[in-house]
Amino acid sequence: MSDNKQSTQFRFLIAATLSMAVLFGWTYLFPSKKPEQTNTNTAQVAVTATPMPEVQPTIQTAQLPTVAALTDNNPNRTTTIKTPLYQVKLDSKGALATSWILLKNKSPRGEKLLFADGSNENGQQPLELISAEASKNRAPREIPFRLATGDQNVDSFINERNYAVSVDEENVELGEGQTKQVQYVLRDEANNLEVTKTFIFNADSYVTDLQIKLTRNGQPIPNTKLLIGASLGDQGIKHHNYYHIESEAVASVSGETERHTAASLISSEKNTGELAVKGDVDWAGVGDAYFAMAAIPSAKTSGLEYRVSKYETAVEPFFDGIISWITRQEKTSEIRHLLTAYVPINADGSNTKIYTGTKDYFVLSDYNKLLTDSVGRTIDIEDLINFSNWSFLRPILKTLAVPILHALTFLNTFTNSYGLAIIIFTLFFYSLLFPMRWYQSKSFKKASGNAPKMKDLQDRMKEMQKKGIPADDPRMRDLQMEQLKMTKDALPIGGCLPMVLQFPLLIALYTAVTIAIGFRQAPFLWLPDLSAGDPWHFLEFGFAFSMILSMKFTPQAAAATPEQLMQQKMMMYLMPVMMLWIMWSAPAGLLLYWFFGNIVSFVQQLIINRMNKTDVPPTTEVVESIPKNAKKIKPKLSTS
Repeated sequence: MSDNKQSTQFRFLIAATLSMAVLFGWTYLFPSKKPEQTNTNTAQVAVTATPMPEVQPTIQTAQLPTVAALTDNNPNRTTTIKTPLYQVKLDSKGALATSWILLKNKSPRGEKLLFADGSNENGQQPLELISAEASKNRAPREIPFRLATGDQNVDSFINERNYAVSVDEENVELGEGQTKQVQYVLRDEANNLEVTKTFIFNADSYVTDLQIKLTRNGQPIPNTKLLIGASLGDQGIKHHNYYHIESEAVASVSGETERHTAASLISSEKNTGELAVKGDVDWAGVGDAYFAMAAIPSAKTSGLEYRVSKYETAVEPFFDGIISWITRQEKTSEIRHLLTAYVPINADGSNTKIYTGTKDYFVLSDYNKLLTDSVGRTIDIEDLINFSNWSFLRPILKTLAVPILHALTFLNTFTNSYGLAIIIFTLFFYSLLFPMRWYQSKSFKKASGNAPKMKDLQDRMKEMQKKGIPADDPRMRDLQMEQLKMTKDALPIGGCLPMVLQFPLLIALYTAVTIAIGFRQAPFLWLPDLSAGDPWHFLEFGFAFSMILSMKFTPQAAAATPEQLMQQKMMMYLMPVMMLWIMWSAPAGLLLYWFFGNIVSFVQQLIINRMNKTDVPPTTEVVESIPKNAKKIKPKLSTS
């Protein structure tokens, strides 16, 4: 994955140089991660990373026996809670979640069944959020709801022993409007240690109440942290790339949103890394592009940490870019990360809200009021959505992307197809740009018509400069004034206006497509998923060809020199090639917008060219001699 990130960053830098301001802005809005160095000789072998060292104990533990000396008196039991929205498996060993499957996205704008990435009508896989690597290949397991106190013996005891469970049923199914409380209790009488975990599940909500009471000698153990992770998200993703991201750390700290990719927390020469986040924590969690788990403590706390480990794993063969696709060089492994949030909580039985669900904007907006009312302070959980990697751009892109989400969702209610919604939206937007494109063509046409006169003026001014005539000479000023008159209503910058206006929309639409749960697994024509790349790459090549076609028929600024003319021709063909490189495997929804926009732009330009067409007298050709087959015309005699 890191190699892919390095390649993506390199493409963006080159494209920014060639296409100047447009692609320069793109680079700033979609930066790549810092590349990592991996050992390609182990491509076929799954390597488990060295577990992260435990934090040194901060609590006196002289009288507490080691885990091996304690007797596990409770039997191991698994309890499954199934609601219309999700299905959870809780293991009495540690009172931890070993499985969390999302079944449905319930939004104010409608409901949608959820399945793992790559699912289709012929094979629908459950949307599992908990990593198999974390739950099956790690000892101890790195799964949600572990507790950390800073004392290794205490942590091992409360996370590795079987708790007594309050329910007898192995399977509990909740209908609409129902709730269920499941309580886990663990005691060590010899050391006066007691821990109680109480889960309250709500069939109609993605929010679970978790009450944790961890005491020693009757007093809550300080500095207790609830562990969210590791790397919660869609575990069905075969391999990660720039658009199918790994889970990242997200938190609201001191009124600001903190975002950290797993790769940024670990150096290339190490297998583990960590980050301490300073400030008051409103909420914190872990999630990928579409799904997340976040803990919202009852009161603001401090001491948030993130810890990560990396490992290399074998994956299904895939091409990580257009070059490897052409050369047919497949990758068979990638570096992955296990990222866990250490969320500080009060271990006095206070309620902690656990949101586990989709990062649908409409869902999160609906839960803002619910969570705010529950905890008694303002909670904006919409910030789980990554509107931009750059904090200063997030408010701007959110302002642009949210109306687009509303518009596309509204159109989808009529068309029942997000693909058609994108096409209708594109047609409407380009229709608004039509008057500006018409003005652009008139400006360029006038500029082209003035090009010979402009060159003559420039030559005359150069000759006068060679003769030593100063710039303030009346004759020089006359030429300058004539030059200014010729450029009136023919400013080339007018032709950039449609592109300048279109670019923010393109970025906002990119954001909307990559964050909207509605686009995920939404089919259109041959495309199985508008949030993923075109499996046959028809859209990428169609987009590049349509871009050439649109640029070819769009009037360009008049070239004053042969060099400028050559530069225009090179840009006409080189820029689409560079964009093909950059947009390879981009979300099909974004490519559909750009491809159809180029087609609409081409048709509009043909109409504009016809509207701007003027009567041009036939040209007179001067020849050296009379052709042999020329018809002789007998001259008429004058009568005057």
